[in-house]
Amino acid sequence: MTHDDLIRKAAINVAAIFTRPHSIADLNWAVKTVIDLPEDVAVTLFREYCRKRRALNLGRSANIWLRKRCASLRQIMQQFPIPIYHLKTEDRRADIAREWADRCLSVLNNLTQFGTVQVDALELLKAVKEPADQWQFCPALPDLKHYYAQKAAGVFDASPVMYNLIAGALARLTDENWWERKLNKAYGHYEEHIAIIVGKVRSGVSPYVSNHAYKQYQARKRANAAWLNSMMVVNEEHGIELTLADAVAASIANPEVRRAELMVRMRGFEELAVEGGYVGEFYTWTAPSKFHSYGKSKKGKTYSNKRYSGVTPKDTQRYLCGQWAKARAAFAREDIEVFGFRVVEPHHDGTPHWHLLLFFKPAQLRLARSIMRRYALQDDKAELAPPKGKRGANFQGYRPRFDFKTIDPAKGSATGYIAKYIAKNIDGHMVDDDYEAETDGKQGAQNVAAWASTWNIRQFQQIGGPSVTVWRELRRLRDEIDFDEAVELARKASDGNTSTHWARYVEAMGGVFCRRDERPVQLAKVCHEGANVYGEDVLKIMGVMSLENHTYINTRLDGWKISAPQAATEPPSAEERAFDRALDLAFDLASKSGDNRAPWSSDNNCTQSIKTSGKIANEIKTADWMLIQEAKKLGIDADNLKRLRAGAVIDNVVGDVHQFVRLRNGHLIVSRKPLVAVDTTATQNDWDDPALNYQLEAMQRAQDKDLDAILRAQAWRVLDGDRDVEHWIADMPPATAKRALKQLAEIVKLHKDDKYAFPYVEKPKEKATTFDDEREDWDEAF
Repeated sequence: MTHDDLIRKAAINVAAIFTRPHSIADLNWAVKTVIDLPEDVAVTLFREYCRKRRALNLGRSANIWLRKRCASLRQIMQQFPIPIYHLKTEDRRADIAREWADRCLSVLNNLTQFGTVQVDALELLKAVKEPADQWQFCPALPDLKHYYAQKAAGVFDASPVMYNLIAGALARLTDENWWERKLNKAYGHYEEHIAIIVGKVRSGVSPYVSNHAYKQYQARKRANAAWLNSMMVVNEEHGIELTLADAVAASIANPEVRRAELMVRMRGFEELAVEGGYVGEFYTWTAPSKFHSYGKSKKGKTYSNKRYSGVTPKDTQRYLCGQWAKARAAFAREDIEVFGFRVVEPHHDGTPHWHLLLFFKPAQLRLARSIMRRYALQDDKAELAPPKGKRGANFQGYRPRFDFKTIDPAKGSATGYIAKYIAKNIDGHMVDDDYEAETDGKQGAQNVAAWASTWNIRQFQQIGGPSVTVWRELRRLRDEIDFDEAVELARKASDGNTSTHWARYVEAMGGVFCRRDERPVQLAKVCHEGANVYGEDVLKIMGVMSLENHTYINTRLDGWKISAPQAATEPPSAEERAFDRALDLAFDLASKSGDNRAPWSSDNNCTQSIKTSGKIANEIKTADWMLIQEAKKLGIDADNLKRLRAGAVIDNVVGDVHQFVRLRNGHLIVSRKPLVAVDTTATQNDWDDPALNYQLEAMQRAQDKDLDAILRAQAWRVLDGDRDVEHWIADMPPATAKRALKQLAEIVKLHKDDKYAFPYVEKPKEKATTFDDEREDWDEAF
């Protein structure tokens, strides 16, 4: 992309902005700064730079902004060891995944000499992991800090768990599917990070997540929904069969079910807090300014943040989790008991912040609050405080970073404080407007869901209390458990959908602060050895058990299978039936026109047969009727023609001459050379024939030429205003639509150059035609 291309694509009148000699120098510097970035990024950045330059009427601040943003972008692009344009398509990422998995496998084979030489496990892992380190990819690893000491002590000989974990990591590093998942995730994060930096994620543009990421999320949802509706879950042992979509709708994956369950658990915690004399406080915890790409003024206008350091929402979430871990450790040192819920939601620019509803003992409330505030303000505290002379009497500079509100039962319940944030971040239930995103509640919730999916951020977390998974498993049990009192007590407490049942379940499980390994009811799991694709053992939940006597109670039915529904054999279509009738009639007439034809009678009246032939020929495609006539000329019978339509290659012997015939694009291709496989790994129908390829290429060129002429004539009508572009290409296949737009772009350029401005130049005339054997012309839509 050249200097002029950038200015033209940005559609900016630079002459009106850069008028003085020093501003023209700034223009050249700005173009030089962004010219080596990806085209769409460079155009967006340059357009925003020009807008800032015009709005502020100052070059220095706009120049600083552009320099910092470009520095962040280049740093992001350097995270990949190959040029970024190689990762743009899914097919290319799949090829790269295969290539780098093979690199790891090559290292593994070279070091072990294809499994004949024993190598230390950790040294082997380090060597094989080196290609992945270039991408900053890493599989899950065990704790290797004391590896050599444990090996010398013979720990691994007694229990090979460490070796098994390292083997699983090596299996992942040499697996192209693992690499492809990592590449897709990394490239998705890269695209969204770029969108945040250039300002495509903010209020007024696309809140929480970019339009591109939102569309991808919606496409994934539609694809998942289509797959779920197309599959069945079957349990033959118990005679149960239902669609997978119905099974998912009844689970926690359903947003309505998830929201209802969260509200039940939150309200149950509140009831326990009231009974125990705990005080609730609602906190909002925000990251420092350097984590925010764009800010928002009191008037609702967004502005770029000069302190932004170029981090991602995932980095911000990791930072907040780290600070919360420090606060939890301080709580433990001070013996502060806490329980409640945490909700993560994004600011308009995609930066996460936390809402927490926590319950403390009244005597510990102030200390707990000060601990949380200390860690919330640990970094960049100075940015919150104005000079001392300008501070008010009730100055609380920490409020933008750490805000709190003590729950007053007279004004409302604790659950009411957080209910809005739960609904706002799940399905927008009863949320009229999302003021942060400047949109309605349901649309805002969809954007938040796309944001959480894109950045893999956990939105809701319970703090304290027993496992919710045990609660869900107990709710599966309907019959009384008369042989285990502890399980039966927990089961009865869980049997309901109200907050009271959650509160009683917590009490039955030992209370809010009981350690997990001391809970009276635990999950029961079964180990499936070597069950996953990497040969690792898989633990699967089978039910619950009592901690006291380890009584296993199965809560799940065995024998479930996911399969596609049995498809009924579909009858031939009307088009196929018409082709078969025409085929039979054509070859029946041919058999009666030879030397052995039957004598004329009222049963085989040739005139009547010919009339019937013409009637059936009108019922099928012209191309199919021509194919039948062509097959007759080559001496191919009806059965062999049906085999050709099914994709077979036949050896048609005429005299002593072998003719190898196949069907391509509706035409019979004849070759006198026997078709041979390209290589020993080719499939049965993977043939290569130079003469055949030349014929096909020539046919394709001729078809493309005719198609371009037709599209060009239609494009002129679009340019003249007789048609709308979107309606014109709406029903075209993607490849044809691309060719159509190319023709339109060419004639627009010709029009600008005035090559068709003279009256004696005649525009191409449009022909009525069909595409891909379709009877309907696209023009009928206009």
